Amino acid sequence: LLEPRYLHADRGEVVRGEAGIVPLGVARIVRPGARATVVAMGSTVHQATTAAAQAELDVEVVDLQTLVPWDRTTVLDSVRRTGRLVVVEEAPESGGWGSEIVAAVTRELFDELHAAPFRITAPDVPVPYTATLEARYLPRADEIARQLSEYFETDTPPSSWWIREGFLS
Repeated sequence: LLEPRYLHADRGEVVRGEAGIVPLGVARIVRPGARATVVAMGSTVHQATTAAAQAELDVEVVDLQTLVPWDRTTVLDSVRRTGRLVVVEEAPESGGWGSEIVAAVTRELFDELHAAPFRITAPDVPVPYTATLEARYLPRADEIARQLSEYFETDTPPSSWWIREGFLS
């Protein structure tokens, strides 16, 4: 069992019984929008919705909920409506699950995309142990908002924070 340590302090409702069961392969749209589809899962769903709300971005946030299987229909339908795809994931840039989402959407909807899809990820470095460095390592709402805003202005995928700030090249 893997769990994000920083979520231990979060509190919320626990749905019990049948209503609390997450069906395999069924995504949910947690925030409707028209300019881009943002696919997230786990703690990045909260970061993506916070970014969209704070920056007043008209993006549709899709909570994938499960990876195997993942809900291709919901994701593809959303991207068809918005014409753009952004995946937000905690995985490092190399080898994350978002690569499969981008590949599938590009394969199925290439001619319908208004701009190149991209991923907002963690850098290709070992996960830091201290809470301060771990918080910097993972995609945060402010960085997601910055990248989405730049994406809308230029229609090109923006550089990651670690490249833009000169940490890694």
